[in-house]
Amino acid sequence: MHAARSMGMKATMLATVAGLALAGPVAAQPKPGTQAAPTQALPTAKPPPLGAPQQAQPARPATPPPGQPAPLHPPIMPPAAQAVPANEPAAVTRLRSLLGANVRLSYASAQALDSAGEQVRLTGVVLEQPGKRATADEVTLNGLRPDGVAEAVIRGLATEESGTQVRVGLLRLAGLTVPRGAGGPPRPEDVRLDGLRLEGLETSGGATMRLASLTFENWVAGQPARFGMEGLDVSRIDGGGVVDAVRIARFAFSGVDIASTLGAVMRQERPRSLVGRASVEMDGLELAGGGRPVGRMTEMRIGADVTNPDGSGTGTLAFRGIRVEATPMIAAWLTRFGYQAIDADITSSSAYEGASGRIEVRDISLAVREAGTLSLALAMDGLTQERMQAADFSATRLISFGLRYADASLFGRFIAAQSRETRTPEPQLREQLAAMAGGALSQPGAAALDPIRDVVQRFIRGQARTIEIRANPPRPLGMADIQGPPPGPAEAQRLFGITATAQ
Repeated sequence: MHAARSMGMKATMLATVAGLALAGPVAAQPKPGTQAAPTQALPTAKPPPLGAPQQAQPARPATPPPGQPAPLHPPIMPPAAQAVPANEPAAVTRLRSLLGANVRLSYASAQALDSAGEQVRLTGVVLEQPGKRATADEVTLNGLRPDGVAEAVIRGLATEESGTQVRVGLLRLAGLTVPRGAGGPPRPEDVRLDGLRLEGLETSGGATMRLASLTFENWVAGQPARFGMEGLDVSRIDGGGVVDAVRIARFAFSGVDIASTLGAVMRQERPRSLVGRASVEMDGLELAGGGRPVGRMTEMRIGADVTNPDGSGTGTLAFRGIRVEATPMIAAWLTRFGYQAIDADITSSSAYEGASGRIEVRDISLAVREAGTLSLALAMDGLTQERMQAADFSATRLISFGLRYADASLFGRFIAAQSRETRTPEPQLREQLAAMAGGALSQPGAAALDPIRDVVQRFIRGQARTIEIRANPPRPLGMADIQGPPPGPAEAQRLFGITATAQ
């Protein structure tokens, strides 16, 4: 459940940055009490389009006197101030003032879609400022305000900055409000975005990224947001690691109050949980390096049913179809035990009670194909959200603990490998390991250790394939109870109430 909120928040922050960055020109407005300088016309040798009137031509540099070298560059003449055409729609004129003095705007045509000129369609749009340039085939604006826009649709957007090119087939913003702050950016809770849609994103110049579509809905404080992404393909990642390409078929989350959560995180406050269902899903993750597969995951499902604002509720987790290829880091280990790759699934269910801070991990399992399944169960209390926010674990208490391992072949492969490397017959090797375990779990006057010792020895000798160890302390154990030097086997069995079974 907590993993769902954490992952949901990270993915939503990514979507938020994308949405606000693309909406940046609307938010880059002059402060109250100042007046934007007139925008500059784009330099061009062609007849200027509507919105970019004829520019004054710079004077030719004078010929230097004989004996003096010619200047490396002719003097740069400041461009003439851009005049606003008399027939320019009101929304376009307002856009000029919002873009600021350093941004130059021109366009091929402007069409008013209503009598007041508040709904407009621009074609051949160019925005330019020092070191940055953006073009768009078509821009449609509806309800442009100093603090946002009712709807903006941009088609064929292209930008270039510092050698990186970005192209977007379609960008649509709906219901965007970014309040004008008094000396700083607005709080995330004060921003509103009804919808963001992006299609056909491509970047180049460094790492190459392609994204088929992205949607974000309902950035509204106190309400659940929704995010979806399809067809992500990132390659040429230069990180010096094993992975240089990532593909994700689909990623989505819902049920998270992104605005309030991000605001609380920025102020280092405890986020308030939104009551209801929250989920994070991913399909078709693929990792590659040097043109070869590194790993993959067929699907990820994380769900949380929150029943109280204090975070109480239940959660589930499932990572299915995990495959890790024989990369150089693990190839020797895989070869030693006779594996070509690692194929695994991870599943879990949990519950949380906010008032007492009780956490129950009912069953988290790692199942590795042709190896075995390791399962964990845990119950603790004293982990309230306030204490976790303050990193205070002094009141945490252990209630119960369980560990279960069902061997599918891994332990047998380990024995076979040790037998080859030490040239010791497998039966003899098993007896040696069983004797070592027996000595560690034997202590005069500690009869409670006998069942535990017998269970461990049966597993080592191959007489059982499943072993389970549980701890049920006579009373919950706090931090003070387990601090200090590690207890011996007999004292640990009494303190933790350890039992063991084998099948």
